[in-house]
Amino acid sequence: MRKIVVLTLLGLTHVPAALAHVEPSPQQVPADSVSKITLSAEGEESVPAVRLTVQMPSGVTDVVAHPTPGWKPSVNGRIVTWSGGKIPNGAEGKFSFTAHMPNSAGRVLVFPSLVTYQDGKVVHWIGAESSDTPAPQVTLTAAKGQTNPPAPQPAPVTTSASTEGDGSRHTWIWIVIAGAILGSLAAILVVRRRRA
Repeated sequence: MRKIVVLTLLGLTHVPAALAHVEPSPQQVPADSVSKITLSAEGEESVPAVRLTVQMPSGVTDVVAHPTPGWKPSVNGRIVTWSGGKIPNGAEGKFSFTAHMPNSAGRVLVFPSLVTYQDGKVVHWIGAESSDTPAPQVTLTAAKGQTNPPAPQPAPVTTSASTEGDGSRHTWIWIVIAGAILGSLAAILVVRRRRA
């Protein structure tokens, strides 16, 4: 009985570590938008966490890492790093960045993250959602103002009709010119008859 109690207590002591993921907020952002995402990382070792490294997914551009008190942010290509601060065991650090999201509604963006501790240990939060070390994920919703599919382009008939309209307009011009010429000829004939 004592053995079962000890195993149960050991299991309970490991629960907080398993729950100490790197979590994104919000978990949904509009496609084709400039959005701010905050990652929460919890210290889960006896020594403090001293670095968070995040890889941006392909298509995420114009990344700006926001400063966190006590931490130095840096952006190197698709890699964003915050370093120099400390997250003690059980405490939580929050790290924000702003970026332009791809125009792919429904796509799930994965942000593989590494948490480095003062003793050199690195915890890789790069796994699938169902794993013990899931990577942070953000889902892209419909782009702002595009809840419905784009309206179809006008049918080519409109172009043909406008061309026909131009042809009809030109026909009327020729009729007016011909009428003016005939009117002038008629006036000349009337004048000649009167002289005769």
